[in-house]
Amino acid sequence: MALDLHASFNPAVAAALPEYSRRSPFAGLLGIEVVAVEPGAVRCQIESAEKLTSGVGAVHGGALVALVDHAMSLAVYPVVEIGKWVATLELKVSYVAPVRQGVEGPIVAEATVVSLKKRIATVRVDVTFHGELVATAMGTTYVRERLGAAS
Repeated sequence: MALDLHASFNPAVAAALPEYSRRSPFAGLLGIEVVAVEPGAVRCQIESAEKLTSGVGAVHGGALVALVDHAMSLAVYPVVEIGKWVATLELKVSYVAPVRQGVEGPIVAEATVVSLKKRIATVRVDVTFHGELVATAMGTTYVRERLGAAS
């Protein structure tokens, strides 16, 4: 049975995610862009670029995991109460193919919330490049009051 997050989906939060991502210092540094948001799902991308390479002919795994981590939390924000903070507890990334250096195009992360409880969300993220799966990830996020607020 698929998880239905339409009832808790906040379109205003979803609409704010692209600007939030642009203004986020780290996501902005990497150039992570939000390209689609649906209830419990988000698609983010980053352009393959020389600055993201590892020196061995491929995009660095750290750049891919940063994209995964960002997409994972953004998939959760529109389906939780406004003012909550979503923080990654853990994630596992399996790299299945390299993103070759010198090949242009967006690296796309599609994150889908597969479980949402009061304080824990589980999210799957598939990363593709030119339609080929290059990484897949599963992670959990903690949903809590913002830092400094009573929990």
